[in-house]
Amino acid sequence: MLKLRQPTHGVPAFLKFLGLLIPGILAGCGDSRPLETIAVDGSSTVFRISQKAQIDFNKVAPEIQVTVGNHGTGGGFDRYLRNEVDVIDASRDAKPEETEKSKESGLEWTRFLVGYDGITVVVHPKNDFVKSLTVEQLKQLYGPESEITTWKDLDPSWPDKKIIVYSPDSASGTFEFFMEAIVGKGVKTQRKGVQVSPDDNQLVAGVAGDEGAIGYFGYGYFVVNKERLRAIPLQNGADAPAVMPSPETIMSKEYAPLSRPLYIFVKNAALKRPAVAQFVKHYLGNIDRLATAANFDAPNEADIKANQEALNKAIEAAGTPAS
Repeated sequence: MLKLRQPTHGVPAFLKFLGLLIPGILAGCGDSRPLETIAVDGSSTVFRISQKAQIDFNKVAPEIQVTVGNHGTGGGFDRYLRNEVDVIDASRDAKPEETEKSKESGLEWTRFLVGYDGITVVVHPKNDFVKSLTVEQLKQLYGPESEITTWKDLDPSWPDKKIIVYSPDSASGTFEFFMEAIVGKGVKTQRKGVQVSPDDNQLVAGVAGDEGAIGYFGYGYFVVNKERLRAIPLQNGADAPAVMPSPETIMSKEYAPLSRPLYIFVKNAALKRPAVAQFVKHYLGNIDRLATAANFDAPNEADIKANQEALNKAIEAAGTPAS
């Protein structure tokens, strides 16, 4: 039987030495810690671009720590208005009440366009009967009064098979944009019984795991999961052609009405900090590459010019010291 060695009384000399040495080592490591933290939060869609920016920026400025959350566009605005973040990721424009609160709180921002997206409607790959969907059919399915429970309810020629509906949660800019574009302006509630998640990856997993499922999210999430999902062409009217989301149809807005711009909102006061100004310059200066890497359409030349002019104006107003 193995006997555990009993501890001896007192503290060995080498442990005493380590006790004196380690605090000194840790104190000496202080210079390697990030000098400043920049907080970004909001849209789970724009998260894909901001995360690319975070990783890219870390290569050139490792001493600055950028944190990127994805609590939904609404969550990003809420945190911003509590003065908890420097940059909002947004898959919709700011609401009038959000803009008003930002002014009342002294938290004015500058908006920059960072890409274009097409909200993509998806089904399970084994669903081979849905060739396209009309806007009206999506409205019937997702509207607050919907009583559709099977695919046959949506189209008499489709199977009498239970339909499982997935959606982002109500804090999501994707949810808000979809509901306004499909169900109607001002409609903020959807049908009962929807499988809701703030995490687009969970929505992907839900649709990919159920042959009767349907859901939607940003195009970038479809692209990286296209082996697990099937995108559905959309008809913007009963007699309109069915259009598949793609970089070309999104940029041309042919994929209607679910093509949309993507934004970041930067706190003007935060631009007084050289680290924030440096990060935003890097983000926007490389946005073509970053947006494309995240599987979205990059801003066009006019957008990039407008971004640069707005950034120059905001930095000048902030009086940002040279970094």
